[in-house]
Amino acid sequence: MHDSGTGKAKHMKIAQRMRRPAGWDDKQIAGIHAAATDIVLIRRPVPVDCAEIVARGRVGEVRFHTTARGAKNKIDRGLDHLELKAPGSPRARLADDILGLICGMLAVFDWPRVEVRLDLADVQACPKFHSDNVLVRLVTTYVGPGTEYIETCRPDVVHRAAPGSLVFLKGHRHATHRDAILHRSPALARGSRRLSVAIDRADWLTAPGEDRGEAAPAVKSPVRISTSSPRKERSCR
Repeated sequence: MHDSGTGKAKHMKIAQRMRRPAGWDDKQIAGIHAAATDIVLIRRPVPVDCAEIVARGRVGEVRFHTTARGAKNKIDRGLDHLELKAPGSPRARLADDILGLICGMLAVFDWPRVEVRLDLADVQACPKFHSDNVLVRLVTTYVGPGTEYIETCRPDVVHRAAPGSLVFLKGHRHATHRDAILHRSPALARGSRRLSVAIDRADWLTAPGEDRGEAAPAVKSPVRISTSSPRKERSCR
């Protein structure tokens, strides 16, 4: 007997893994694995104008682990917590783009699940150039200045990704990482805000409290809220 429920779930999983956001290029992104490459930058326009809802939102950070199938609900919960709740197309298009990023990361890197960080900031999270203890991290900025980076062979030249661009950064855990690129979050003018999203592989042995030595949940992957943590504990993007 055909199990219609199982077939529907399988079809949904395939559809979600095939989903991609605007500007995504599987082949170009897979180039991050090359030995001579520590960064892949895909320039694209900001896919949604959400400056108005960001101006009314709640400063803080939301983290969660997800597969493609569970991502939509967790994105909505995260955006709700940051009070990016305005009804209509800006909120819907923002959520849809984030979902596309998640599905793209899962598919291109063949990861079972990812850790997603939604960050609405009003100060610079981390002024020091650094490299992360991850395999590969994707960072994109929807409102405010983009991620800054330097080439270690030319440390005096600071590059800044344009808002909307997809920035793929190789981390210490990648076998071909060379520390050729260091990055940081940008400085923010007084009274301004920045909305960014970072996505990397969810490491179930240590995440989500990897930086603070906390054990990961054994079964569930709840939305994890951080609105008042000291800046030194926050992820730097």
